[in-house]
Amino acid sequence: MARREPEEHQFVHRRTGHVMVAYNERLYVWGGFMELPHDEPYTVMTPSHTIYHSAIDVWVFDPLLDTWIRKMSRGDIPLQLSGACAAVHNHYMYIFGGWANEEDDFSVTTNCLWRLFLPTLKWELLNPEGDLPLACDKSACWVYKNRFYVFGGFGPADDLGPIAKMKVRFVRDGVHSRGWNDQLVYYDIDTNTWVWPQTYGPRPSPRAAHTADIVGDTVYIFGGRFKNDRMNDLHCLNLTTSRWSGNLTDTRVQNAPEGRSWHTFNFIDDTKAVVYGGFNVTQQVLKDVWILNLEKERWEQFHHKNAKPALWHTSGVAFPGEVFYYGGLRNNILDYSVPKDHAEEMLVLRFSPPSLQRLTFEAICKHSGTLLQHMSSLPQNLQAILKFRFASDRVT
Repeated sequence: MARREPEEHQFVHRRTGHVMVAYNERLYVWGGFMELPHDEPYTVMTPSHTIYHSAIDVWVFDPLLDTWIRKMSRGDIPLQLSGACAAVHNHYMYIFGGWANEEDDFSVTTNCLWRLFLPTLKWELLNPEGDLPLACDKSACWVYKNRFYVFGGFGPADDLGPIAKMKVRFVRDGVHSRGWNDQLVYYDIDTNTWVWPQTYGPRPSPRAAHTADIVGDTVYIFGGRFKNDRMNDLHCLNLTTSRWSGNLTDTRVQNAPEGRSWHTFNFIDDTKAVVYGGFNVTQQVLKDVWILNLEKERWEQFHHKNAKPALWHTSGVAFPGEVFYYGGLRNNILDYSVPKDHAEEMLVLRFSPPSLQRLTFEAICKHSGTLLQHMSSLPQNLQAILKFRFASDRVT
C-alpha cells in the first residue's frame, strides 16, 4: 500500500518527477515526489527519504489569477507515480508508465495507461488490446491524429512481448536487470489498441529522460541518457511517412546545447522550440536556454536573466510564445549526501509579447496603489479577476 502523505506536505510546491500539461490556458500538475529533510547522508534513494504526492490531488495554476487551486479527482485513481509521461488530447490528459510508490517493492515500474477528463477530473484506467509497451519510466510522449505515442524509457527487461522482442533494442545498465529501450508504440484512441508502427531510416538510440514535442506532422526528440552518456542529438520523425531523419545536431559546424537529460523541450511556434535546463554528463545542473530555429536550421543560445538551474522540471505553453516551468531540483539528484534543493516557484520565459489583456493585468497589478480607485470603471469580469489577485488570502 502506498504511503499516506503527511498533512503538512499536501501542497503544490516541492516536487519533482511530476507531470504538467497546458489545457484551456491553465497548467495542470499531478504526481511526483519530494525528498524529506535528513541529517545523515545515505547512498541510495529509498521510501524512507521521499514522500510521493497524493494521486487524488490535481493542482491547477491559473496565470490570469496568478494562483494555484487544489482540486480532488475521482474515478480510477492512478498509482502514486514519478517519471510518468503525459500529453493532452480532446480534453483528456493521457498518462503512461512511471515509477510507482509501493512500500513492499519500491522499484515497481508500470506500463499502465490512464486518462483524466480535465473538465470533471475523472480518471479512467484504460485496458487496450494489442501487445503492451515495455514498463518504463522517463519516456517521452506526444499526440498526433487520435494517437498517443510513447518513445524510449528505462525499465525492466522481463516483460518483452513477442512484437517488442522483434522491434525494440534493449540495453541493460550493467548493474541491474533494468535498462534503456528505443520502443516506439502508440495507443490508437479510436480502437483502444496498442500499435507498433513500422518506421524507416536511422532510429535514435535507446534513451531515457529525453524530451519530445510535435509541430505539424513531425515530432522532434532531443537528448536524454543512454548508458553513461547524456546526449545532445536531435532527431525528427515524419509521422505521415514514418521516416526518421537521423541526428540533426552537427557540432562541427554549429554551436549546440551540451548533452543533457531531465531537461525540457517545447515548441513556441511553428518554427522555434526551446530547450531549458537539465543534467549534464559531469552531473552539473544546467540553466542555459537554447532555441532550435527550424527556418535557419540551427541552434541559437538565448540568455535570460531569470533562468535558474533546474533538472526534472516540467514545462507547458499556456499562451503563444510563453513557456511556464515548474518544479524540479536545483542541485545534483544523484548526490545523496546533501538535502535536495527543490525549485518551488513557477518560472515564466517569454519569447514574444503577451496579449494586450495580459499586459493590462500586469500593469494594473504593478501600479495598484494608484489604479485601484478606478477599477469600478472596468467590466465586471475583469474586476472579479483583479479583486482575486489583490486578495491577501489567496493560495500561493
